[in-house]
Amino acid sequence: MFRTAPMHQHHLSVTGGSQNVHYMISTQYFKQEGILKNTANQRFNFRSNVDAQLGIVKIGLNLSGSRQSIDEPTTSVTGEGLMRYLTWFTRPTVPVQYSNGHYGYVDGNSAIGQSVFKNPIYAMNNGYKDNKNYRFDGKFFGEIDIVKGLKFRSSLAYKFYMNDVTTFNPRSDARYNAEGEELAPAGTQNTLTDYHYLETSYINENILTYNATFGNHEIGVLLGHSIQGTRWDKNEASKQGFPTDNIYEMDGGTQNDKVTGSAEETALQSFFGRINYNYGGRYLFEMNIRRDGSSRMPQANRYATFPSFSGAWLISNESFMQDINWLSSLKLRASWGKLGNQEIGNYAYASTLSAQGSYYFGDTKYVGMKTSKIANENIKWETTTITDFGIDASFWQNRINIVFDWYDKTTSDILLQLPMPGIFLGSLGAPYQNAGKVRNRGWEFAANYYDQKGDWSWQAGFSLAGVKNEILDMQGLESISNNTINREGEAIGSYYGLKAVGIYRTEADLNRVNAKGQTITQNGQKPQLGDIMYEDFNNDGDITDADRQVIGNPFPELQYSFNLGFSYKNFDVTTFWQGIAGLDRFNWDETTISNGGNKSSRWLDRWSAENPNGSMPRMGGEINNRYSSFWLTKGDYLRLKNIEIGYTFKKEAWMSKIGVQSLRLYLAGTNLLTFTSLKDYDPEKQSSDMRNDVHPNTKTYSFGINVKF
Repeated sequence: MFRTAPMHQHHLSVTGGSQNVHYMISTQYFKQEGILKNTANQRFNFRSNVDAQLGIVKIGLNLSGSRQSIDEPTTSVTGEGLMRYLTWFTRPTVPVQYSNGHYGYVDGNSAIGQSVFKNPIYAMNNGYKDNKNYRFDGKFFGEIDIVKGLKFRSSLAYKFYMNDVTTFNPRSDARYNAEGEELAPAGTQNTLTDYHYLETSYINENILTYNATFGNHEIGVLLGHSIQGTRWDKNEASKQGFPTDNIYEMDGGTQNDKVTGSAEETALQSFFGRINYNYGGRYLFEMNIRRDGSSRMPQANRYATFPSFSGAWLISNESFMQDINWLSSLKLRASWGKLGNQEIGNYAYASTLSAQGSYYFGDTKYVGMKTSKIANENIKWETTTITDFGIDASFWQNRINIVFDWYDKTTSDILLQLPMPGIFLGSLGAPYQNAGKVRNRGWEFAANYYDQKGDWSWQAGFSLAGVKNEILDMQGLESISNNTINREGEAIGSYYGLKAVGIYRTEADLNRVNAKGQTITQNGQKPQLGDIMYEDFNNDGDITDADRQVIGNPFPELQYSFNLGFSYKNFDVTTFWQGIAGLDRFNWDETTISNGGNKSSRWLDRWSAENPNGSMPRMGGEINNRYSSFWLTKGDYLRLKNIEIGYTFKKEAWMSKIGVQSLRLYLAGTNLLTFTSLKDYDPEKQSSDMRNDVHPNTKTYSFGINVKF
């Protein structure tokens, strides 16, 4: 199913011009074969920038675009797709294909029927999918120097993105065993689906700036206005009944034609301004204010104002600091500001209609229109307030640099669909309300060291960051989704389930009691030896959903990274490492047998009468499948993200003869080393991936040449 796959990219750029005209043209070609067979990514890019100074007027035009073609199977890779087929359902006793040419589905084991086996190789090779993306960005701008220090700039940009996807799912093949006996008949339908997505947007910006110096005083003023709009169009058509499985055009289908389409639009207008003040290179101050209006908000609350302030004291520029030679720079800074968020989806304040049901007018049947959600015309902008205090310092002629920040970031008026009584809503969706408040409070520290001696130079740096995420307000309500919960006082998406306190290994364990002296049951039944033992959180003597509690945090307690590098003459090496600590991740696979899913090797140490001290519970038992802390594992890791080794040829005689200014060769790699206690899983996986259903990160080795003429 997997392979070692090559990729290559080629970049060519040309720059030139005269004193008043400058241009740059570049093009790039990229081709990558996927490590999953039958996958590939091919992209062509271009960019062109040109500007000209015409007296006091400067004009410019920037253009860029790309065409991307993606090869992928018709069966999805993630979720219920190929990765799950591979990890859950494949068995070494079932061949990819029998000697008779049919794909393998059974191995003669009558305990697990062929209906649960899914052959990923068949799914990967079955069908046809063509996925193409087209992008274009264009921007025209003009500047005019009105008087000394006063400048006006206007620009108009346009963006275009189109995605066309053709997917053909052929009739499913009949299933056979190794003897050629038919186990399941072939499918009767094939389907072609064409998907078309178009997104266009424009933005116009007009900015007036003024900069001046008066003795020790430097001042900068900016006034601006922008307006932008975006439209999304989606269309999808499908047809069935194609005479063969190699016709990929709609006219070839004869049955069940279906067409859907939709469109959305938004607009945003902003007025903004900024004042900068610098006194003697020691005292810095900046004030920003913007007023934004969004079509995503109702008329009454369409516009909102967001101010911010920041200041800094460059202590090292004070006269009393001039004799401290080991200190190169020292700055104290502070800032406070508000930002608005209008990325809340479209038409949240409006009552929307959907085509549902039907009715008769006379003898004619019509499609009915039905209100799908309740409107709330009082919603307003989500607002994030950020307070930050920081220190910047450098020592010994800037060989050592440190940066420290402490921040408090609180987002209020978050739009939520709060639970409401069904008798009130009926079949309608709950209205959106500005009901949520979340705080992220944390710190960041970074230090870097650079030095050189003779032909040697070296560098080292590291960064640390910690943050606490907490929901401050949800109007006293909570939201539970599978194994996560949003609850006041807890982090967003906190892990929610039963707290495991061990495994029932003895008769004494089976007779354990809670604080009230009640013998503990599980869903009203007495547990069995080998079952997972849970905490009776509500102290009622029976383990149910009512005993669920917050059992883990999806946010790491600490994020860190460091870089190490050196160079000697023309030779250089750089490395970048990153890691996290204090992170929980679910790594769960079912204890039941009936689903036919594979088990990881840790199940070899499961509980049994012969192995009563096994680290895993007994096989079987529905209670053991519950989301619980038993399945939480530490997701801490340290990973070598990047390493690059290079050699640069400089001013060689042979280079001058062919017009080469510099030539650099390099070898690079990504994700080459990982240190973690997590087994069988990628530690960088997303929190919702409990069984490697998502394509993992890949190791990449690359070789490159950089030539300048």
